Amino acid sequence: MKGKFITLEGIEGSGKSTSLKDIANILDQKSIDYIVTKEPGSGSLGKDLRSLLLSNDNKISGEVELLLMMADRKNHLDSLVIPNLSNGNWVLSDRYLDSTYAYQGGGRKMDFALIDELSTSLNLPTPDLTILFDLPVEIALERAKRRANLDRFEREPLDFHNRIRNIYKSRAEEDPKRIKIVDSSLSFQEVKDQVEYIVSQFLND
Repeated sequence: MKGKFITLEGIEGSGKSTSLKDIANILDQKSIDYIVTKEPGSGSLGKDLRSLLLSNDNKISGEVELLLMMADRKNHLDSLVIPNLSNGNWVLSDRYLDSTYAYQGGGRKMDFALIDELSTSLNLPTPDLTILFDLPVEIALERAKRRANLDRFEREPLDFHNRIRNIYKSRAEEDPKRIKIVDSSLSFQEVKDQVEYIVSQFLND
């Protein structure tokens, strides 16, 4: 049986990484085999591509950024995601294709038709479930600042991040069956409860 593909999305500082552990615990309790991965940076070429994309030293255009993201994603899928899904393992990924629509389409104002075309040409699979962690940009960026040094994306102005958030929300409205929204402005326990409910509903479908 093919595994399930679950992705976590959201603006910087939205709490995805913490919730990955909560989802993993649920799958452990159900004796479901899985891997945890992330984008950019988890494919066989990922470390170098992640460095190129996130480094504050690199000044690259939106077009180059988009193509690097897609190259990283295709390599990630071919080397890790698809082999595991084919073997029946579930895959939990911190970011995937929705990030490109939000960051490059919304943040960088790139043509969504180009992203559509690349996605189709590369035959990118659609996740079985996407959990979107949503909260006001100001709160999210304050959390990101407390966590670590800011990367190239995190240093962008508020308008950039607000555009990203708006695209995420519009995609959730367009595909409510796949994309489930978590209010991550709430307490850790309240966020955990929302995530556990979403995953439990998914497991029971």
